[in-house]
Amino acid sequence: MLIFHSLKRTSKLAIISGVIAVLLIATALTVHFRLSESERTEIESGTEQNEKESASQIANEIADSLQNKPESEENESGEQYETVLPSYVKIVDGVQVVTIDAKEFKFTPSEIHINAGKAKFILINSGVGAHEFVVYDASKKDVVDKAELAEDEETLSKNVLFEIDELDAGQSKESDIMNLEKGSYITGCHIPGHYETGMNGTLTVE
Repeated sequence: MLIFHSLKRTSKLAIISGVIAVLLIATALTVHFRLSESERTEIESGTEQNEKESASQIANEIADSLQNKPESEENESGEQYETVLPSYVKIVDGVQVVTIDAKEFKFTPSEIHINAGKAKFILINSGVGAHEFVVYDASKKDVVDKAELAEDEETLSKNVLFEIDELDAGQSKESDIMNLEKGSYITGCHIPGHYETGMNGTLTVE
């Protein structure tokens, strides 16, 4: 009889222990799933945040590239194109600075292309003799040529756009800043014999 009661008590303890074990396992699983859901929410939130940051970063990069984009102009059809300046032109404080090298017997560059607007010119004499730089409207070439031959300074002053006076070898000089309009111009060194020998060229203002 005692043995029977003892077995019955043992069975009850076993059942209670089993129930407690099931409850503990159920609680542990519930906590695990809740943690997993929380972690999953955090991951999804982090992914969404990263996507937002990536989109913001891309937008900033596009804005920066647009700000740093070279200036553009519109042609007659309204289409835009980038302004690309040649290597001999530098922009300094909004002024086109054109550097010309003079030597026997040519200008480098001999064909100059710049945009309408503010500009100044620097002449460097890297030759062995004296040189000058005279610029005038292409339509007035005959008038200027005749005035040069006749040494008619008055006619020259009326028809020459600008001039960098005669420079000795190794010297350099710059013109004043001018506001140039669109047009075609002639350049030349009018020291006797220099123009005919090859010290001439063109200036195109677009």
